[in-house]
Amino acid sequence: MIDGMLAKFRQWWQSLKQSQKILFAVGCLGILITIGILGQVMMRPAYAPLFTELEPKDAAKIIEQLESTKTPYRLTNNGKNIEVPEDQVYKLRIDMASTGVFYNSGVGFELFDEKKFGITEFEQQVGYQRALQEELRRTIVQLDEVEEARVHLVLPKESLFLDEKVTPSAAIALKLKSNTDLDHDKVQGIQSLVMGSVEGLTPENIHIIDMQGNVLNDTLGSDNEDQLSASSLERFDIQRKYEKEMESRIQQMLNRVLGPGRAVAMAVAELDFDQQQTVMTEHGPGAVLSQETAREDGSGTSVGGPAGTDSEMPGNSMPFADTGTGSQYSREQQTTNYEVDTTQQTTVKATGGLKRLSVSVVVDGDYTQDRLDAIQQVVAAAVGYDANRGDQLTVSSMAFDTDLLSAFNEPAVDQTNAPKVSLLSVGYLLPAGVAAILLVLSAAFILLRRRARRRREMLMQLEAEEEEQLRLAQEQKHDDDTLVFEEPKPGPRAKVQDMAKEKPGVIAEILKIWLRE
Repeated sequence: MIDGMLAKFRQWWQSLKQSQKILFAVGCLGILITIGILGQVMMRPAYAPLFTELEPKDAAKIIEQLESTKTPYRLTNNGKNIEVPEDQVYKLRIDMASTGVFYNSGVGFELFDEKKFGITEFEQQVGYQRALQEELRRTIVQLDEVEEARVHLVLPKESLFLDEKVTPSAAIALKLKSNTDLDHDKVQGIQSLVMGSVEGLTPENIHIIDMQGNVLNDTLGSDNEDQLSASSLERFDIQRKYEKEMESRIQQMLNRVLGPGRAVAMAVAELDFDQQQTVMTEHGPGAVLSQETAREDGSGTSVGGPAGTDSEMPGNSMPFADTGTGSQYSREQQTTNYEVDTTQQTTVKATGGLKRLSVSVVVDGDYTQDRLDAIQQVVAAAVGYDANRGDQLTVSSMAFDTDLLSAFNEPAVDQTNAPKVSLLSVGYLLPAGVAAILLVLSAAFILLRRRARRRREMLMQLEAEEEEQLRLAQEQKHDDDTLVFEEPKPGPRAKVQDMAKEKPGVIAEILKIWLRE
């Protein structure tokens, strides 16, 4: 069977022209090369970054370690990034950390693992500062948005004198990943981390910046400031909701009265968020609790004359002399105790009361003043207009500009279903395109060859039939005794020629079809 297939292929190959053989060979070679490239790309292991943004000395240490373990790798980003097979990334990172070859090779508290003799207090202080800076940096770079970080601390030397104390401070420089930003909570988390690591460090002495020089923690305040800010935002939200509700009520009413889109209403409300507490005390007539009455009666004689007379003067009195005069007296005292009725009332005024309201309404078209006044009265009743409170209400008419209305009403282009091109598809795009082109060329070549062979077979059949007709006519001519010559019947080629003369349009269409094929 194999020999038969080889023989057929050899026969088919010998029937081809030289140019067709070259084209077929080139096509087969291109297909083989494309299959090889695709196989190499598909069988190539996926690489993932092991470390990025490396310093040259750190990259050299890591490459040396990889080469010693015969681990495949490749360098990208001008040698700053090292990529390894994706399934070995985490294992290699652990191995690098255990062997001491670590990204950015900073030294943390492992600096104190080795005991050194003769170290001075200054060297110990500097070593502690370096270790603390590196530990903070390692923690900060764990954030997904942070690509690299540098931490600088100012740790003052402890002193017993208050005048010599220096406030500690910290400066943090962050290099963020492309197209990322640190939100408010993560910046506050970094600030809290540094505050908790350095004794006596306050928020105002912490400075966090990015590579563009933007201060990231300038909007962070103290707890009281945050509370005030949150309270202000909450008040603004309440006020805006009240205004939106008022505008919606006015708009719904005007849409029913004037028609949709024929009026625009805006409201500005001033709410009173001050809390007031009023205490009122009232006293009633009260009830008698107790009553006490004291009465005293008595009589007696007076010594000497009436007051102011000579008998009262010294030397003129006569002791023990009976003048014959006497006196009676009576005294009464009454005491009443009352229980006073007391009523105390405490009133706390709720916050958010309306202090002043301003409403503006614009209607589309030209309205008379009477119609505008009627609309104003309706709106005033709907919003609870109070002139004594200082409310303002204006209703005016003007023609609306609707030129751009159609542009705003056009549906937006939905890009959710747009095709997404990944890096993987882009990498396979060129080889796949080349393979597709070669496959199409090969298929076209085979199809044309088959059609050309079919046309040759048809022509050979027509020639054979014509020769057979001529041979039969000649035999009939020799065998005829009456010597009557009969013209041979026309063959297929003659029929085609006659048809071309009679119906040239049909032959032209057939030729067009052949040429198109």
